[in-house]
Amino acid sequence: MRPQFSIIIFTTLAGMAQGLLFFLALFSLNAEPISSSFLTNLALPIGLGLLILGLVASIFHLGRPERAWRSATMWRTSWLSREVIVLPALMVITCLAYFYAYLNQVPQWLWIALLISTVILWICTAKIYQCIRFIQEWSHPSTMSNFILLGMSSGFILLELLLALWGEPMNGISNSSLSILAFILLFISLNLKLWIWRRNKGLKPVSTLASATGIKGNPIRQTSMGLMGGSFNTREFFHHQTDRVISNIRKVILLCAYVLPMILIASTISNPNTSLIALSLFINVIGLLAERWMFFAEANHPQNLYYQRVS
Repeated sequence: MRPQFSIIIFTTLAGMAQGLLFFLALFSLNAEPISSSFLTNLALPIGLGLLILGLVASIFHLGRPERAWRSATMWRTSWLSREVIVLPALMVITCLAYFYAYLNQVPQWLWIALLISTVILWICTAKIYQCIRFIQEWSHPSTMSNFILLGMSSGFILLELLLALWGEPMNGISNSSLSILAFILLFISLNLKLWIWRRNKGLKPVSTLASATGIKGNPIRQTSMGLMGGSFNTREFFHHQTDRVISNIRKVILLCAYVLPMILIASTISNPNTSLIALSLFINVIGLLAERWMFFAEANHPQNLYYQRVS
């Protein structure tokens, strides 16, 4: 598939915002470890800002942006419509959390609503792709797990950075504990991604040229791509990159999304350092952008059996 940059930006920024809001709500459920001033002056505005930026980026993916509101009308059957509904709902809940935090009295039910809405948005976004059964790379529970873990890890690193910049640690949670939790999330995400890559490498198309054309007999060899001048099919369902580029992007993902942030975060466990946390987040975001690009690029649409590259 050909990756759309607007969707890459949306899933990266929205996922990070969800991770930030998720852990803010989680840590605030049973106690008050986070000061209201931190929530109103830094954490909640940044979370809301990331959601807004992601929403704006997603609009550029639409052919007719003025008709974007119609995408919510199919909520009974479409995960995209459900995502369109849940995202503004999450933004409204975040605004309510900001209002109550400003009054220094956020009710428990609001933290629960924020926690649940972030998870529902992850589910809706992942199910948009997971429900496409004929794309084997996506049609698997690991798609949803990957979305959630990437959002959690990036959002947690962002939370750790904001707390370091604010200068006031959470009550009962040390800076070293935050680094350990961030490292664990990255480690789990890395192992899941390696498993996904191994799984995708072993996938075989359900259809073949013989089954598609109904031709029986000797193995069929294709010598033409079908439309030599190009068409919608050849533009939208191919990433148009060489195998060498794909291999290099995988290395960027491995290093930037996982390995380098893990090394930097590990170094802050015994010696907290705001600069290293900021650097790990910056590198992680670069890796996430590459990972989102690869998520779309490695999805093989069945029609590519016909519109394939011919050497």
